[in-house]
Amino acid sequence: MSAIHHLRAADEYLQDFIRESIKRAGITRGVQKFGDYSKRVNWILTDMKTYPHFSDEIREGLRHEMSSDAFSYVAIAEKCSLLSPQQRELMDEALDSILKGEKINIEFRPEGVTA
Repeated sequence: MSAIHHLRAADEYLQDFIRESIKRAGITRGVQKFGDYSKRVNWILTDMKTYPHFSDEIREGLRHEMSSDAFSYVAIAEKCSLLSPQQRELMDEALDSILKGEKINIEFRPEGVTA
């Protein structure tokens, strides 16, 4: 699934370049080229979600992933890198519980404050 996130993020960056370039200089050869790259990325994404040899379940999962925020995956990873080892361990346990379908409760308290 990370390939989907990377492709969608790449397309967002391509579209951002196009928007900014048009504001500054109008339609240029660079804008046209980056537009072509964006079309290719979107072709790949469309091909993935319509590939006839994938099951309906897989295609639906791909569509669901493609509709999510392209940058949330990266943002979560970046935030985890800022956690202390103890905090990462707690986060890992919480994610494992969520993925198992378990209900979890999270309490936020200022550091040093006990219940």
